Amino acid sequence: MNQRKIYPIPALAQQIELEWTEELAEYCDCAHEEVVEKVREWFSLPTGAIKIKLMDESCVESRWAFFIVSEPKRAIAVFTEHCGHHLFPYHEARIYRDGELVYEQVPIP
Repeated sequence: MNQRKIYPIPALAQQIELEWTEELAEYCDCAHEEVVEKVREWFSLPTGAIKIKLMDESCVESRWAFFIVSEPKRAIAVFTEHCGHHLFPYHEARIYRDGELVYEQVPIP
């Protein structure tokens, strides 16, 4: 059996795409099935930068990327053009696009 080796970053990207298919379909405004079949073709990667500031004041910044926040998953997924996809906790996170605050998760008292 001749299987093509998938290295860790592409393999993890595929896993995140599958786990976030519903959210990606909503973000891309297309059917769930279309996302599964052609997931990267639906990505609209904006220019500029997104910066995520986490509850411990750690920061992550990406260019050519978009993010999706999932309240049920309690996570932020970042989808990038060339650097894989990443998951972050959303608890008390703030997200900036080109320096402007675009999302803030406010803790429930």
